[in-house]
Amino acid sequence: MRKISLVAAIALMLAGVAVWATSTTQARLNVPAGAQINPLQITMGARHLPVAHYDDYSLEYEPDGLPDCSN
Repeated sequence: MRKISLVAAIALMLAGVAVWATSTTQARLNVPAGAQINPLQITMGARHLPVAHYDDYSLEYEPDGLPDCSN
């Protein structure tokens, strides 16, 4: 049973690779030169975005093995 499952899995993977290798796509289009994305313009126009906030609790708990310094 294990040998049949292994052979079936390999055959399915090979079939998938064969379909992927022989498939054609129409997704490639000729884009005009003026229609390119300008990342500088995107970053300059980004306003009022949420800011990530992380609380630092690394000093709240002392790690094991270190002496207590709170005389």
